[in-house]
Amino acid sequence: MKTTVYSLSVALSLAALAVVSCSPKTPEGPDTVKQTISVFPTKVTFGSEAESTTITVTASGAWTASRSDSWVSVEPSSGTGNASVNISAGRNTTSDRSTEVVFAITSDKSVRATVSVSQPKAKEEEAKGIEPSPRAFDGNKRASTTYQLLVYSFADGVRSDKVGDFKGIEDNLDYLDALGVTAIWLSPSNKTSSYHGYDVDDYYTLNPLYSSDNTAAGAEADFKSLIDKAHAKGIKVYMDYVLNHSGRNNAWFQDVLSNPDSPYKEYYVLSQNPDADVAAGKIDNYGGAKDPGMGGWHSFTVGNKGYSGRLHFKVNWGTSSKTVTVTQTTDAAQSPNTSSPKVWLWYGNISSPVGLYETSSGVHEITIDFNSDWGFLVRSSATSWDNGTKWGAKAGAGSIVFGTPFTLDSSTAGDITFGGVTNNYFASFDTSMPDLNYGPYDKAKDSKAFKDIAASAKKWIDMGVDGFRLDAVRWIYQHGTNDANPEFLRQWYEECNSYYKAAGHTDDIFMVGEAWMDSHSQEKNYYKGIPSCFEFHYWYALRDMLNSGKAQNFVSTVSAFVSDHSAIRPDAQTSFFLTNHDEDRAGSDLSKNIKKMKQAGAILLTSPGRPFIYQGEELGYWGTKSGGDEYVRTPIMWDKAGSKTASKGVNGKVDTGMLTSAISVEAQDSDASSILSVYRTFSRLRNTYPALADGKMSATGITGASIAAWYMTSGSEKLLVIHNVASSTASVTVGDDMSRPIALLGSATVQAKKLTLGGNSSVVFEL
Repeated sequence: MKTTVYSLSVALSLAALAVVSCSPKTPEGPDTVKQTISVFPTKVTFGSEAESTTITVTASGAWTASRSDSWVSVEPSSGTGNASVNISAGRNTTSDRSTEVVFAITSDKSVRATVSVSQPKAKEEEAKGIEPSPRAFDGNKRASTTYQLLVYSFADGVRSDKVGDFKGIEDNLDYLDALGVTAIWLSPSNKTSSYHGYDVDDYYTLNPLYSSDNTAAGAEADFKSLIDKAHAKGIKVYMDYVLNHSGRNNAWFQDVLSNPDSPYKEYYVLSQNPDADVAAGKIDNYGGAKDPGMGGWHSFTVGNKGYSGRLHFKVNWGTSSKTVTVTQTTDAAQSPNTSSPKVWLWYGNISSPVGLYETSSGVHEITIDFNSDWGFLVRSSATSWDNGTKWGAKAGAGSIVFGTPFTLDSSTAGDITFGGVTNNYFASFDTSMPDLNYGPYDKAKDSKAFKDIAASAKKWIDMGVDGFRLDAVRWIYQHGTNDANPEFLRQWYEECNSYYKAAGHTDDIFMVGEAWMDSHSQEKNYYKGIPSCFEFHYWYALRDMLNSGKAQNFVSTVSAFVSDHSAIRPDAQTSFFLTNHDEDRAGSDLSKNIKKMKQAGAILLTSPGRPFIYQGEELGYWGTKSGGDEYVRTPIMWDKAGSKTASKGVNGKVDTGMLTSAISVEAQDSDASSILSVYRTFSRLRNTYPALADGKMSATGITGASIAAWYMTSGSEKLLVIHNVASSTASVTVGDDMSRPIALLGSATVQAKKLTLGGNSSVVFEL
């Protein structure tokens, strides 16, 4: 209670204590009792803030108090005889004000005493700018922040061939350390036939292109060095592992293509009659599904597929069905038709298709000296290879019989051969990536493919790898919405984790799956198998919030993601991210708005779970897949001149309009207003405060259409996170203490309990 300073203008005299009465004088006598009441003091002046004081009431009997204005409170408001009465007023934010409190004898209201009360208007507190003062980072990285990097386009090391490699990553570990990351996820690093590496040719061998000397042995030495140097900086290393499929050039699959008795036939999803086998439930890879949802069957023939000799080809290009009849002949060979043919043959090693002659309506023929070791195809275009212009064998029917019409198919369009055994393999993605077969999903660990690939993973665990990002786990078994894939993943995780622990590790191996599902409710089911999955729907919610400027439901949505996963397994670690190498970049989704791009990073790094930062996101990269996947896999531009950029790692497909000197690491490194600085600031904050590193998210009750606000709590530490996601200024009332700001993006002021945030501005308070 604050003590009021009285205005003692009323003299302490008998007059001040006199009875105030409006009654006429009457003769005094034994039956007459004179009622009296008085108060002290008779005038009270409050300060502008909430205050109270005590006055003394002296009365000869029962009395009551009344007031005409509600801003004054009187307690008690009635009594008998002498009493102490509390008079109080709240903070005055309106205008100077005054009133009276009247104390009157209950039996004779004309006998009364009055207290005059006044209070000036409070002076408005000036709005003060926020100056964050976080506690010093002690060097202990508490967060679990992973940086997704593309080995081929991150940094070129000693070879200077403009292709990223392991030494390039090692040379830039200080950059990653300054960004506050605790782990790096490397794009597929095994031997491959593509730039991206998702078609694995050898699970036991690393890509020689990533070495200092262009050898597999050199790649292993460089990889081991990278792991050791990363560990010395508190950075773990995760490999991207492809369990859904291998590459077509993998030695296992090449043996299947050439050897009818290949020991690797069990490694792949094969069928001589896919339709019948799927209908009969014989395809283990389908996991009980009848429709794979994605992918298809591709035919191949083992044995004598080709032919050399003079042949006559007759193609009946009918409207309902199309056939080709091949006969052996001694007739004279013809030159290809070059006068606008409608049908062509493609075979052997020819450089351009051979045009046929239209001999009658819809009938096209030619006699040629044929030589092909794989067979032939019929085409309705000399330039296009799309299905619909390429015609061949349907699944399970690849070999012709001379003189017998062979029905052409444009959906499967397999090679038409002259013998051998025709078979089909299933691929979820394309022909270069045949799906692996693990048998019945509840016994996957007993399959030969599982054991072989697990053995390869153990090789990298022995080398020091700390975990795996698992590619396309939605498609390992085609039935992505039942327990087939989660059950497979459970066996895989337990196999790798038990080996990891047996090697002397006290923690669990980290494993995160790319369970790209239609909904969060489908994705969360995968936590039955592994401790973490990428929550794709986090970015969708964040993107829509930033683009609309409306924050409703964001906190409850994100909190539900985490709680749903934890309900399935106690060790769940929700992996949040913006975008990755398979999506249009966050910068493009946000229309290249740098304020929104900065705030997206700040929101990610103040959210719960495990954040993943995608290569270039911290520099403000944009890009879409419309021109090819390479344009969302852009190399890091290290210097203003671009001399160190690994541009050949993405086949030279680089947006030079984006990669200007201003976006380079060199330019942003010392610029406190750069997006790189924002990522570094909020990542350091996450590593400093346990409440951000591993805290729990909860709602605050702070309301505002564009305000996303939440608490992050860990133990006794509690932080208040507030983001204004609109492009315009917004003000909110905050009941919490705002005296200790620890982070600020954009602009913010505090005035009493009012917080005003500039457009796309964020602030964090320690409570």
